[in-house]
This record gives sequence, C-alpha cells and structure tokens, in this order.
Amino acid sequence: MTRVFIAFLVLAAGALTACGHAVQTSSGSDYLARTPAGGTIDPEIARIAAVEPDLRFPARIGVARIVNGMLTLPPAGEAELFADIAGRHRSLGRFVAVSPLVAAMVTGAPNDAATRRYHGRVDPKRMMDDVRAAAARQHLDYVLIYEIGARSRTENTPFALADVTLIGGALLPTRSIRVVGIGQALFVDVRNGYPYGTAQAAEDLSGLARSFGHHRTAEALRERAILKTAEALVPEVEAMFVELGRRGGAGG
Repeated sequence: MTRVFIAFLVLAAGALTACGHAVQTSSGSDYLARTPAGGTIDPEIARIAAVEPDLRFPARIGVARIVNGMLTLPPAGEAELFADIAGRHRSLGRFVAVSPLVAAMVTGAPNDAATRRYHGRVDPKRMMDDVRAAAARQHLDYVLIYEIGARSRTENTPFALADVTLIGGALLPTRSIRVVGIGQALFVDVRNGYPYGTAQAAEDLSGLARSFGHHRTAEALRERAILKTAEALVPEVEAMFVELGRRGGAGG
C-alpha cells in the first residue's frame, strides 16, 4: 500500500467522527454592504455574491445522485432513505428524482463522465449546470445533489506466498481489501444557484478475501461501502433540512 493511500485512509477514518452539515441563508446584498468605506470589490466577485436566498417550503425538491461523474437514479435502498425523510417531514414538500434522460434531452449531451472531462478530470461546474438544467425542465424549486463513491486498495497479507498453490489459495486469506466510502451533498436553489446547505459523511469498510474470487469480494465490499455511506450521509442531510425548515417556515 502506498504512503499516499495510507494517508488517505487515515484522513477518511478521521472523517468518520467528523460527519456533519452546514447551512446558509445569508443575504448577498447585506454581504456586499459590509464592504469597508472606500474599499473595492472585484466585479465578478460582486456578481457571484449578490445572489439572494429564496427558501420557501413546501417545495418540489429534486434528488440528483452523482457517481463517477455521471447523473444516475438512486437505487432502491437509497431512494427509501430519502423517502423516509419526506415521510417524517411532510412540510418540506415532495422529493423528485432528477432524470438522467431529461438531463440528456436538455443539455444535448450523453450522460457520461467523458463528456464532462477536461484534462482527464470531471468538470464539477458543468455537472452542476447540467443538473440544474434538468431540474428546471422538471420544474423543481431546489435540488439536493449528492455524490457517493468508494475507493479500494488490495494488498498482500502475510499469507500471500500461499497463492502459488491451489490449496493455499483456496483456504488462506491472501488479499487484504480496504474500501473507504465517501459521501457529500449540496442543497441548491435551481433558479439562482444559491447554496443553502451541505452535508458530508464517510465510512470505512475493510475485509479479507481469498486469492480466488478476491475481485468479486472487493466489488461486494465496494457496494456495501456505498450503501453504508448513504446511510451515514442521510441523517446529516435530514438535520440540514430540519434546520433550514425552521428558517424557511416549514415545520421540522
């Protein structure tokens, strides 16, 4: 295992106790008014900061799931988690999945990460723009954009030499698989792009796999890590909604 990945796992493990959320409802005009007398502000920064909150519940809230740079529909397990939030806090309004098909129709681009890559990296602004465009076509007021992913690393255990024999490979755990799931969410106004809140969570899932079939075990662990990460993220999202509900006039 490389030192970089070890450092990553240490940071992720620390994040397990650092899951949380934050909200924002401050006024752009008030922010700009605090510019010191005689001070200057970059025109582009002023334009960006000038956005005003318009948080009103009940509302039509989009749910946009991003995995590996692609907009995807939430699988049944994750959809149920968000449905539970809607059931417990009916005054928030209705939750609607943002459709990848609508996104493709509106943006005119296929829903694949390659179309959003520049210099080998996914362009997050283009992704956000695509999600907001699809949400606007679906006439959604706000959208919860959440991203869940997992990273895995396989390394040899002290039993690795058993790989040279069939019986050793069948009986001894010779691969150590470490999987870290990471989730983050952004709640944004579809009309003006105002960011009302964020939430984040991480889960660590490690296990041992026998040398035969260890790739399949890694994939199973990865899927479990993603679901466990979603389960950790949703309470933070719910807490964010409750706090925003108090500020926006919806009951918690």
